[in-house]
Amino acid sequence: MVLVKLGFWQLSRGEEKLLLEQQLQDREQMTPMVIEQLEEIDSEFTLTGFPLQVDVQPETIPLIYIDNVTVEGRVGYTVLQPMAVYFQGEKKILLVELGFAVAPATRERLPRVNGIEIAQNIVGRVYQRSINPLSSDVMQEPMLEGIRIQNLNLKQLSKVLDASLFDFVLQPYALPNSDLPKIWSPYPITSQKHFGYAFQWFGMAAVYALLVVLFVVRKRKVKE
Repeated sequence: MVLVKLGFWQLSRGEEKLLLEQQLQDREQMTPMVIEQLEEIDSEFTLTGFPLQVDVQPETIPLIYIDNVTVEGRVGYTVLQPMAVYFQGEKKILLVELGFAVAPATRERLPRVNGIEIAQNIVGRVYQRSINPLSSDVMQEPMLEGIRIQNLNLKQLSKVLDASLFDFVLQPYALPNSDLPKIWSPYPITSQKHFGYAFQWFGMAAVYALLVVLFVVRKRKVKE
């Protein structure tokens, strides 16, 4: 039955997410890594949650505004600043999250955000976003305040910016002279939600099975 299969699928997704959540807790206890250590980790593992300490320098590349972000009922943008990092003698661009900015009343403008203006050492945690197969294009819109995008597709964004990007984003624990909230939501759906969905599917399957039984019993009574 389809409903039962959906229930077991949600259970398996919940177990996978539970393992990832445990990994996040373990990584929170780690000493911050340097960029060379992070780049040595096997690419088949997600880097989300690893702590990182890195020297960054401002670039002339515009700020990146990720559209359609909702925090506590307010709609706005997650704002990222491209920063230069020297890795193995070459310059690469690391996207540093500045935080959440509430959207203005009009779509013709982006909220003005003060970026990082001087070179500094930043400590934070990194994250990677999985690609949504139904909607993954960045769909960039150059504007006065920066570039608005719909999806954080780092490969496409690298071509848009004509720059070599690291395949993760750094969310600093704190930034001087910045009061933008930073929302840590590494995975859009928690393990508890997956288990809840599984319970709902199994419940619907049980109700459907009961209705079928009642229908069969009633039909037999009519024939008698």
